[in-house]
Amino acid sequence: MKTKLLTLGFVLIFLSSYVHGQSGPVISESSGRLSLRDSDKADSIISDLKKFIPDYQNDENIPGVSVALVYDSAIAWTQGFGFANSITKKPVDTNSLFEIASVSKVVTAYIALRLVDEGKLSLNKSLHSYLSDEWMPHSAYRDSIKLNHVLSHSSGLRKASRDIMFEPGTAYLYSANGLALLQDVMEEVTGETLEELAQRLVFQPLGMKNSSFVLKDELLPYGASGHIHATVMVALFGGLLLVNYLLIFLIGLVIHRVVAKSWKLRRVHFIIMILLAIAVVAGVLLFVFGKSFLIEFAYVTVFAGFLCLVLFFILYYPVRLVILKVVAGKGYQRLLSFLWALLLLAIMILVSLKIINVPVPSWPAYEARSAGTVRTSPGELALFMIEIANPRLLKSETAELIRTPQIKLDENLSWGMGPGIYYSDEGYALWQWGQHIDFQTIMIVYPEIGFGVVVCTNSDLLNPDVALEIAGIALGGDMETIRAAIHLEYDYSVEETK
Repeated sequence: MKTKLLTLGFVLIFLSSYVHGQSGPVISESSGRLSLRDSDKADSIISDLKKFIPDYQNDENIPGVSVALVYDSAIAWTQGFGFANSITKKPVDTNSLFEIASVSKVVTAYIALRLVDEGKLSLNKSLHSYLSDEWMPHSAYRDSIKLNHVLSHSSGLRKASRDIMFEPGTAYLYSANGLALLQDVMEEVTGETLEELAQRLVFQPLGMKNSSFVLKDELLPYGASGHIHATVMVALFGGLLLVNYLLIFLIGLVIHRVVAKSWKLRRVHFIIMILLAIAVVAGVLLFVFGKSFLIEFAYVTVFAGFLCLVLFFILYYPVRLVILKVVAGKGYQRLLSFLWALLLLAIMILVSLKIINVPVPSWPAYEARSAGTVRTSPGELALFMIEIANPRLLKSETAELIRTPQIKLDENLSWGMGPGIYYSDEGYALWQWGQHIDFQTIMIVYPEIGFGVVVCTNSDLLNPDVALEIAGIALGGDMETIRAAIHLEYDYSVEETK
């Protein structure tokens, strides 16, 4: 009996140590939900992340990751993993700068709240009334948009135009346009640029020495390169090229018929049409992505597409000459040439599928955008996250607005004046994610316990949850509500109002 009790005791001790030694959160027996890891020691969380991140990077083909863990309202740890550039093999370190995309919106919100404290912005005044020029078309709701509406994505402004979809404050629609309106207002009322305001009111006071809304020359050596999947570039360039070539071919055929009285085109005509289609595609990409402040993506896409075309013709014509000689006079040279072209295209597509991480070049960019151009490191962003969790630079009544719900999305999620607010059994969290074509960022902090994390990656948008997955290992808790918001499942829909 004594031996059995001892054996049972050892089994219980082993099982207990196994459960407590597992990586990541455990299930709470009382609630059936994933438990927050704030009761774990910081060293245990850091150890789990050091084990998890390299394997996860390898499994998900993530070139670079950088993390900052906040514990007891202080930065407990920050570290980089992998490469800032997959070709040069430059490593990610704690000084590597990432584009944090929409996390920039919270920085802009904080600047606005500081201007409220300075008396330069009012919480009760129409934002449009600050501007000397017409910013949006006149409508019933134009003068109803106030600061809390644009900071909580309840202004009703469309994503791709300046029209207003619904009465401000009555629904949620995640949109950068409200932040663009706010930027124009802040710059007009202060006479300072967004970058100057950010440096004066946020970055310098918080010690964020390398953070900026613009990519200055001196920051380039610290910048991590974003990465995209080769298939994205090949598919985009190839699809646009095919559409444009067909249009140019049809137009050219009609013109040739009118001018030369013949439907038969010569080889030189096809060459001219291909070159013209390439020029049109390059122009469209440079214009569209230039307008979207993604000009570097346009350049790398044009380069990749042009390289694919050169390789195609280098490989296509020698084999075509062989086909013409081998089957001369047999009448199906064209069919075989066409089949070889299709096979070659299929091979090139399959090869592009294997090229996962193509670094996007970066160079100085001096136009700041309130909704998405901040470059910073996780360590410096963590300083900002600590500040919004328990603001020191704001008046107490203004600071309270950050965590005061302005619009409710569901029972677990609302939006304050800047960050999202997630409610759980362990308390509430302030959070925001950022997603560019070639970068991902998330920051989540539980203000009441001073527990949070910042995760930055330079991976592409085809795998949008990698930063969130790493954050989940660091913090524990249930991430599904935040995941749904990241995928914009809460956006206002006209259909819902019918």
